[in-house]
Amino acid sequence: MLSVSSTLAQGKKKKAPSNDGHYVLADFRGVKWGSHVDSIYRDGVKLNFIKSNDVADKNAYVLANDEMIIGTVLLDKVYYVFNKQGRFTGILLIGKRAIDEKKQFGEMKYILTYKFGDAELREIPGAIQYYWMVDDVRITLEDQEAQGLFTVEFYSDYERTESKRVNMNVNDF
Repeated sequence: MLSVSSTLAQGKKKKAPSNDGHYVLADFRGVKWGSHVDSIYRDGVKLNFIKSNDVADKNAYVLANDEMIIGTVLLDKVYYVFNKQGRFTGILLIGKRAIDEKKQFGEMKYILTYKFGDAELREIPGAIQYYWMVDDVRITLEDQEAQGLFTVEFYSDYERTESKRVNMNVNDF
């Protein structure tokens, strides 16, 4: 079983700033943050998420026949993560650092930097982690060189985002 120690999130193009100047990452491949696992459609077809036991510390699901590529980066796994209430809160992508001499980690880092700007760099035990914060979505890219892997996690703090949305629209005063 795979155990993941860092945080998660999504992979979608950075949107233009909203009126308050913040960037909004509303979804991953059309699946909106906070959507319930049983009510997600793509192109008019209900998505059938399959519970995965590969990731020990997450409520992770996979999609049969999911696209296993982002840009030119080939992925081994794409996990959709839901909270205890079944709400979509994150993505975990796992890939090999290199395939046939092609540096997959470098390509993924390029995509994330192009989309979200320069990352903060953190050293964690056994890996190097690149970190971005876009709106209420935390994005991490971990270079797990010793295992020959990299991971990308997108994590949307759905409850916090929803609370902010409600509180910003208070009309009582």
